[in-house]
Amino acid sequence: MSFTDNFGNPRGILGRMMLVSMDREHLPMAQWALEQIKIPANGKVADLGCGGGYNIRRMLEMSAKAKFIGVDISDESVKKAQKVNKEELGRRVKIIKGSAEKLPFKDNSVDLVTAFETVFFWKKIEKSFGEIYRSLVNGGCVAIINNYGDPNVDWEKKVPCMTRYTSEQIAEMLKTVGFTDISVNKKENLFLVMGYKK
Repeated sequence: MSFTDNFGNPRGILGRMMLVSMDREHLPMAQWALEQIKIPANGKVADLGCGGGYNIRRMLEMSAKAKFIGVDISDESVKKAQKVNKEELGRRVKIIKGSAEKLPFKDNSVDLVTAFETVFFWKKIEKSFGEIYRSLVNGGCVAIINNYGDPNVDWEKKVPCMTRYTSEQIAEMLKTVGFTDISVNKKENLFLVMGYKK
């Protein structure tokens, strides 16, 4: 496995190092996005591609009773996220291995789905958005947060396991699978796309 493959599926010691460094680098993006996302007081929140679980820990502080499920395809991410959230593990937090393409949720069972800096690594992104739509309750929200990066850099060449999408492309895909009231917020190269299941 190459170093760049760890961006999409952290493994081994390189993957463990990357999980820590990614959280540090993504912190300003996460803080900016979480100021705009309403975390439900109760109910269920799923964080897809949860990485080291740091955003789950941040969202725990924003809601008194909501329960959180972190989903990630990486064994290293699952272990790290469990460690980072060990105080609430088994109570308000559950971390599982899984894929956005086949979410382990019942229909209409999740109130909010977040995806921080992960959709660029999803192999079947529209199928994944369909899975999110299926899993959300009526009135539920999806929040996609990403850093598009320097548009003059060929990121797909630097990181072959990723495919970049603009915020507008993501908004259109969400609309295609049924989401409504879609909004796009931007700050420099950062973007937050939100949509609702009505």
